[in-house]
Amino acid sequence: MKIDDITLKIIPDSRSEKTLEVEMSLEGHKVVASVPSGKSKGSNEAFVLEPEEALEKFTEIKFNLFTRQFSTLEEFDNYLISLDNTPNKQNLGGNLILVLSLGFTKLLAASQNLEIYQLIAGIIGHKIQKLPLCFYNLIEGGVHAKNSLPFQEYLLVPQTVSPKFSLELAQKAIKILEGKKYQRYGKVTYGDEGGFTMPSDNPREGLELLQEVRSGIDTHSKLSLDVAASVLFKDGKYQIGEKLLDEKEMLSLYHNFASDFPLLSIEDPFQEDDWQGFEDIRRQLGSKVWVVGDDLTTTNPQRITQAYQKGAVNAVIIKPNQIGSVTETIKAATLAQKYGWKVIVSHRSGETMDTFIADLAVGLGADGLKSGCPLQKERLVKYQRLIEIEEML
Repeated sequence: MKIDDITLKIIPDSRSEKTLEVEMSLEGHKVVASVPSGKSKGSNEAFVLEPEEALEKFTEIKFNLFTRQFSTLEEFDNYLISLDNTPNKQNLGGNLILVLSLGFTKLLAASQNLEIYQLIAGIIGHKIQKLPLCFYNLIEGGVHAKNSLPFQEYLLVPQTVSPKFSLELAQKAIKILEGKKYQRYGKVTYGDEGGFTMPSDNPREGLELLQEVRSGIDTHSKLSLDVAASVLFKDGKYQIGEKLLDEKEMLSLYHNFASDFPLLSIEDPFQEDDWQGFEDIRRQLGSKVWVVGDDLTTTNPQRITQAYQKGAVNAVIIKPNQIGSVTETIKAATLAQKYGWKVIVSHRSGETMDTFIADLAVGLGADGLKSGCPLQKERLVKYQRLIEIEEML
């Protein structure tokens, strides 16, 4: 197939920072795609060009994209990767390659009269049998919030395969949480992803408050943590408020949390190069909780294989902009599934109205979709897309 037209422009994301949006057309089909950006990033993520520079790079390669025939998504993505010709996409930028890859994925689906999730499922030969659990980030801390908890995300995970019912439970939880927060602190404040913030340096308090909320809506729901421990790592130890904890003390903290709360998962419990910490927690708590790699694995097949060989995790976050193309994202996710891991498709802190990750989660047969707090429109649309897919199925 030969693309008729491509237009690239700069748009604001949910943090009012610049990102890229593409419009592609082919024989009457027109699609729009945009890329998010992360604040808490792993060091092994694909390189991100400044949007203005990405526009300049696009003008250099645009003619090449018009003059070639592409029969598959992999062929399109591999061509862009060959044009870039660097290990981490620092020539064209992971953000430019990805926005074009997303656009082509949508255009390919439209040209075949398929939903995006159907196209992805077809690429990997997957039969859709389930929908992912929804991970709602209701309390925020870390670099995503000012004057809040040290851990980055405190999540509610309703244990239902119905996205519609799950969102209803989350919205009930938000109302209860808002009331409790106002009663406790006298005001309501929010983080980057639309979740509430708490003026505390005690990570346990976030879980305690979320546990209170959970008790008021559905005692079957689980809680999850995204520690984002790399940003807490200072001179060989982890700074939790005024305390500096070593690996054994952090592990003890996680043991206590797993015993005291209905934890489903703990994401990035240690710094991205603290392999020993990951191995220890996976060995000691892996039968009870999902030990999730994000900064550790960065949607990168090489890092995922390394984590598997070390027995470091039993679950993984999948973020397309960490690796920089849809094809590589699919390969990373299917590799993790081959290893028997849980897979959670995730958004970023700087989001757009693009709903691709919802289709990606369904097409991959992922175990979870993490898209922030549904109070923010850029997060809500992903959950609403899941509901649309639920109705189709």
